[in-house]
Amino acid sequence: MMLLEELIDDYNAESIESLIVRGETNFPEDPFFPALRAYPLIREGEFGRARAVLEAASEKGDHYMIHCLHGILSDDTNFMFEAEQHFLRAVERYPDVPMVQRAIAVHYFNRKFFGEAGLHLMHYIRLAGFNEETVPMLLEFFQVFDEIPLEMNDELLKAAIGYLNANPRNPRAHSLYASICSHRVEMLVKRLPEDNHQLDDETIAMLLEVEEHGMWSATYDDSEDRMFRAMFADYIDNVVLPNTSRLYVYRLRLRYWYHRLTHRLTGGYGDSMRSS
Repeated sequence: MMLLEELIDDYNAESIESLIVRGETNFPEDPFFPALRAYPLIREGEFGRARAVLEAASEKGDHYMIHCLHGILSDDTNFMFEAEQHFLRAVERYPDVPMVQRAIAVHYFNRKFFGEAGLHLMHYIRLAGFNEETVPMLLEFFQVFDEIPLEMNDELLKAAIGYLNANPRNPRAHSLYASICSHRVEMLVKRLPEDNHQLDDETIAMLLEVEEHGMWSATYDDSEDRMFRAMFADYIDNVVLPNTSRLYVYRLRLRYWYHRLTHRLTGGYGDSMRSS
């Protein structure tokens, strides 16, 4: 999952050591910096040395980094229950530290405990906010887990609207909003009586939002593999066309190409773009 793994893959041992030396010089009693020395050791597979470093750091006091690194160390050595206990202890003691919620979300996600992962991912998002790092996490999470409670969807929807309004030309913002709306449609449809499959006004409105913001994510697509364009094309073929008509799809594609060409030629739109 696109959480701690990105930090792990991109770590720089020399930069970490430089940070540790400066930290230990200026804050000699802070256990964070000696604990951080275990991080490169874990990445290099020197688990015994890493554990000894963490135990030495804990003699200076308690710190969320000690628990998180103990959890990662146990994860990497396949002691999953032990890892879970380290992460849970960190959450219990430091519930308002974003990294703690992030770390346990990764742990549960990798074990395919998606409900628990989603809970802690939401706590992390509340603490860290919607940004260029957290939005891809949610998009990836939605691809594998769709049983999100309606109440959580309400909260996500409000936050996604705020992120979208702050980033009106960001394809990920549009795609995230469309994904949340799509999940809401699925939940609303499941609540329909068995003898009545007529969509209500809210469900229809959500479908239109998925369509609209799927189109804008494709328009602003700047990804190397043009994934947002592919997602929009799939949505047209598998959702829009079976429930509308070829004429409707033709008009939708005309709108999309008009906006895409306009964006290419002018470099953008005004903030009122979504009303068009």
